[in-house]
Amino acid sequence: MITRELIERIEGEASVHFDIKDKKVDFATVSFPHFRGMESMLEGKNALDALVITPRVCGICGHAHLMATVRAIEDAYKNAGHEVLLSDKSKKIREFTLIMEMIQNHFKWLYMVIIPELSKLTNTPLEIKPLKGAYAASLASKAIALFGGQWPHSSYMIPGGVTCDPTYLDILQAQNYLSELIAFFEKESLGVNLDKFLSFESCKDFNEVVDSDIVRVERTLIETQMNQKGFAHDKFLVIGEHDFTNVAKLKQTRAFGVDSRYISTEDAYSPNESTYAKNALYKDEYYETGPLSRMMSISFPIIKNMHRRYKDSAYSRVMARIFEIGYMLNYSKELLQDIDISQVSVNTTQNIKKITASGLGIVEAPRGPLLHTIDIKQGVIQNYKIITPTQFNIGSSTKAKPTPVQKAMMAASKEDALFIFRTFDVCSVCTTH
Repeated sequence: MITRELIERIEGEASVHFDIKDKKVDFATVSFPHFRGMESMLEGKNALDALVITPRVCGICGHAHLMATVRAIEDAYKNAGHEVLLSDKSKKIREFTLIMEMIQNHFKWLYMVIIPELSKLTNTPLEIKPLKGAYAASLASKAIALFGGQWPHSSYMIPGGVTCDPTYLDILQAQNYLSELIAFFEKESLGVNLDKFLSFESCKDFNEVVDSDIVRVERTLIETQMNQKGFAHDKFLVIGEHDFTNVAKLKQTRAFGVDSRYISTEDAYSPNESTYAKNALYKDEYYETGPLSRMMSISFPIIKNMHRRYKDSAYSRVMARIFEIGYMLNYSKELLQDIDISQVSVNTTQNIKKITASGLGIVEAPRGPLLHTIDIKQGVIQNYKIITPTQFNIGSSTKAKPTPVQKAMMAASKEDALFIFRTFDVCSVCTTH
């Protein structure tokens, strides 16, 4: 029996068509039914216009789109024989604002999606407080706006650097927002201080915490047996180059090198409804991307321990994203401390009208790798292509070759499958760009 479920409370909408046999998911296909056409919109425009347009692909991860665009344009400059130099200051500011965007996304996902959906699966419902996620996200957004001027839809990254020139007081204000966010996370989410949380090496360490939101989530995931459900291919991919993660593909725990030339897309298989999404593959194989992949790539101790016990289960996927919040908060403190405000914010670049070349920009967005490819002729965009993380995680293929989310939902009840689907953190608007 085929049943359709409309997935709401995500960025945009998606449909999942379940083939149910004996009350379990035998197979499922996914469709993203809304066309947007951002790539076509960019054709014929000045290449620098993309810095204003692409951040509007998404209201949650627009900063990641901005960074992917600016990296693509800078790569085109390099390929045209005009390498763009960036100061350490501008690199760190870009990285800090990207991380803050990832953090605000993760908080919203946790409190507005995961906790409410997980609560539906248990006889002891979790306390649902979406405003916690909204408040934490607002602090991260304020920190971004200090450098980006606004959030969302900032365009402050430009070829050669950033348009902001922060003062010592700006850095101090950002540190205050970050300290407030860490204190909130410790008190309202963790129940322990951040350093203690990040020192956990085993699931048993949660027993040291009397009660907290995260402890209740962890216990409920075990209670609902999510540590035994939601297994994908146990293959992970990290492509974006950043200091907070390692570029790699992993099969189980074995790491291998990555070459972006092997990334491809193919039409989605969606026989029950039209879809405007494509599937993304690496060397014609499906890999999971996002927090679990990134934390596995850096061999984060407790995530390695969870993976050893529970593999790439729904439990591991949820807990990896929660631990990434803490890891990113801690890393952000170091970034702010290391910004040298005496350095230049931007280096001069060649007039874009003199550039005829192609470029590729890759960034780790909240949900995984985001790729922007641009073809420029005398400063004008001839072609623009975007591949988003959701295309890696939540593609729709055949039963013989399922994508990560399709594989993860198989053999689960429909109720469990709907929760498992959300553990990948869906973004429809990015996917149908």
